[in-house]
Amino acid sequence: MHRPTAPAAAFLALLLAAAAPLPAAARAAAPEAPVPAPVTISSTPSGAALSVDGLPRGATPVSVPLAPGRHVARLAPEGAPATFVEFEAVDVPSDVHFDLPAPVVPVLLVSEPEGASVTRDGASAGVTPALLPDVPPGHHTFVFELAGHRPQTLETDLAAPAPVRLFARLVSTSASLHVTSEPAGASVSLNGAPRGATPLDLDGIPEGEATLELSLPGHAPFRTQVRLAAGERFSVNAPLDPLPGRLSVVTLPAGARVYVDNQYRGQSPFVLEEAAPREYRVRVELAGHDPAARTVAIGPGEEHTEEFRLAANVGSVSVSTSPAGVDVLVDGVRRGTTAAKDGAAVSAPLVLADVPAGHHRLTFSRPGYAEASAEVDVARNVTATVPTVELRRRFLPDVVLRTRNGGEIRGVFVEQTKEFYRLETSPGITRSIPLDDIIDWKPLDSTSEAPSK
Repeated sequence: MHRPTAPAAAFLALLLAAAAPLPAAARAAAPEAPVPAPVTISSTPSGAALSVDGLPRGATPVSVPLAPGRHVARLAPEGAPATFVEFEAVDVPSDVHFDLPAPVVPVLLVSEPEGASVTRDGASAGVTPALLPDVPPGHHTFVFELAGHRPQTLETDLAAPAPVRLFARLVSTSASLHVTSEPAGASVSLNGAPRGATPLDLDGIPEGEATLELSLPGHAPFRTQVRLAAGERFSVNAPLDPLPGRLSVVTLPAGARVYVDNQYRGQSPFVLEEAAPREYRVRVELAGHDPAARTVAIGPGEEHTEEFRLAANVGSVSVSTSPAGVDVLVDGVRRGTTAAKDGAAVSAPLVLADVPAGHHRLTFSRPGYAEASAEVDVARNVTATVPTVELRRRFLPDVVLRTRNGGEIRGVFVEQTKEFYRLETSPGITRSIPLDDIIDWKPLDSTSEAPSK
C-alpha cells in the first residue's frame, strides 16, 4: 500500500480541516447582511418610469428600499428615450435626483412647390424639405414662405414621441395661362408683350384683367380679355378664322376664256376676289390654241397669280375668187378681201393665217354678187387651199334711163364710152344706148353713175 510522503500528508490535513464544520463559537462571530435603507429617487421631468437593477419601481418621484452599495437605475420619461444611471445607496434614508433629457418630436417639413423658407415660433427652421429632429412637445406655429406665393401658417400641438409630417400647399400670388389655337403656331402677345407661339404655357402672370392677342399670317387676328385670379390656371383656345385669298389668272396670249370649277368667269387677265382658302380647278380656252387646265391651291390670305402659256393650234387657208374684191368670212368673222391680179379674172390668192385647227365654214360676199360659201378642214401648221370661188353676178337694176322716144330703160350699169351708155338690161344681155338719145336718168341706188354727155 502506497503512503503519501510527509509534505503531501500535511496538505491533505489542511484540506480536511477546511472542510470540517465550524465550532458554534466560530459561527456566532460571522458578519450580518446590510440592512436596506429607503432611497427617494426623483427626476426632471418627473413621471419617468423607473427600474432599479432591472426591477420596476414605479414612476418618479418614488421611495425605494435599497441595500447600501452601487445600483443601476433606468429612467424613461414619456416620449423620450430611456436613460441609464449608476448611483450609490447608503445605510440611512437618502435622496437621489436625476436631470433627464427633455422629450423631443421629429418633424418633417414639406411644401409644394419646394424651396419654401420655414420659421418655427418666429425662429428660422430651414428650407423645405427639411427634417427637424428635436422639436419639443407642445404648441408650435410654423410659417411657410416662398417668393411669388402667399405665406401659409400651420399651428400644431406636438406630442412625443411620434414623428410628424407638416405639409403646406403654397398658393401662387400670380396666375398661369395655357394658350392654344386652331391652327397652331400663332404668335401670342399678353398686354402687348410678345410671349411666344401656340401651344404656350404662361406662368407668373399678375392677377387681374389682361389682354390676350393672337396673330397668324392669313388669318383674322384674335383678341380677348381674360380676368386672372391668383393661384389659378386658365386655358384659352383661339379659333383663328382664315382670311380669303386672291386668284389672278393670266394667259399668253391674253383674251382666253377662264373657267373656275367649270364655271365661266370671264376673259384673261381675270381676278377672283375673296377666294376662300381651298383648291380650285382653273381651265382656259382660246381659239387657235390648245386648252389648258390645272388645280390651284389658295392658302389663307394668299395672293396667287397663275399663268398659262397657251400653245397655238392653228393652220392657214388660201382662197382665190372670181371676181376680185370679195370679202372672206371665217365662221362669220371677216378675215380679209381678195385683190385683183394683173387684170386677171381670178384674184390673187388670199392667205388667212392663224385659223384654228378644225372644221370651218367660209363665206364670200361682194355687192352685186350672190353670196357663196365653202367648207374647209384646217390642220395644225398646214395651209389648206380652197378651190377658186366664183361669185355669180346678181341682176339688180341700179339705173333707169329716159330716152327721146319717151321710153324708159332699166338695167345694171356696165360702162360708159364716148358714144354709148352700156346697161345690162337682163341677166347676160347688155344694151348700148347712144348718149344723144338719153334725155334723163335716175339712179336706183347710190352706186349708180350718171351718164355724161
